[in-house]
Amino acid sequence: MDTTELLTMFRSEVDDAVVPYLVSDALVYAYIDDAQKMFCRWTEGIEDGRSFSLAIAPNVEWYDIDPAILKLRKAYDATTGREVRVINTEKAEFYGVVFDGRPGPVKTLVAGIEKHALRAWPMPNATATIPLEVFRLPRTVEAGDDLEIDDQHQQHLLIWVKHRFYGIKDSEVYDKRASEEKQQEFKDYCAAAKKEQERARRSAGTVNYGGI
Repeated sequence: MDTTELLTMFRSEVDDAVVPYLVSDALVYAYIDDAQKMFCRWTEGIEDGRSFSLAIAPNVEWYDIDPAILKLRKAYDATTGREVRVINTEKAEFYGVVFDGRPGPVKTLVAGIEKHALRAWPMPNATATIPLEVFRLPRTVEAGDDLEIDDQHQQHLLIWVKHRFYGIKDSEVYDKRASEEKQQEFKDYCAAAKKEQERARRSAGTVNYGGI
C-alpha cells in the first residue's frame, strides 16, 4: 500500500471525500508520515543492516550516528568479521572500558554518553569500517510513496491519522474525546504489534541488544 491509497481510505472513512475537503491532502500525508514514525517508535522500528556504518580513523574516538537509528543491534569489523561490542555507558566500567587514550583496534562502541553519538574504545590506531545493524525510523513519505512497515500494519496507521485529524482546532473537525480515544487505540495496537515482533524474533534466535 502507498500513501495515496491510504489517503483515499482515510477520506472515505471520515466522510471527507468531497471538495472542498475539511483537511488538505498535504496535511493528511504529513499525518501518515507521522503515524508510520510513531509506530516505529512504539515498536522496534525498521530492521536495517545495510544503510549505516562508521568510518573509523586513527586517533578519533567520537562518531556521530544518524538520528534515525532507534537501537543498535550489532556492529562488526568489515575486514575481519570480528564483532565490535556495543554497550551503554552505564556498563562501561563492568566491561573494563576506560577512556585513558590507550591505542588499539576498536573492540567496543559506547552509546549513551551523548545523544546520536558513539565513543570508540580503545583509541583507534588504524582505519576501519564498522557496519551497523540497527532498528531505525522509516524514511519520510509523501504523496504516492510506499510505506516501509509490514503490510499487515499499514492500514492501522489510519488510527493515528484520525487522532491527529480530530485534534484539529476547527469547529467542523475538532473532537477532543475522539482524538484521545484514537490516540489510546493506536498505542494499544503498537503494544500488541511489539509483542508480536518480539515473539517472532525469539523464535528465530536470541538477539542481544546493546541499546542506544
